[in-house]
Amino acid sequence: MGIFRPILFFIALALLLVSVRQFMNGYSDWQQAQLAEEAYRAEILALEAERDRLKQRVEMLQNDRLTKERLARKRLGYVKPGELRFKVVKPDF
Repeated sequence: MGIFRPILFFIALALLLVSVRQFMNGYSDWQQAQLAEEAYRAEILALEAERDRLKQRVEMLQNDRLTKERLARKRLGYVKPGELRFKVVKPDF
């Protein structure tokens, strides 16, 4: 009986150490998952803001006559009847 108690103590200590190690590994994984979740939430917020901006732009392109006109003038070079179009050319030095 004299040797039985120290053996039980060392077994209990070993189990405790294994349990603590497993807990620390799990805690570390949990922390990494929390950081990843925060990063995903920030990315979702950025994407939602971009989506809202694009929705607003689509609405303007569909409904705003001045926006359509501005884009047609800029991208396609359209001019109204009676207007003159000037093109500025940089000199080659």
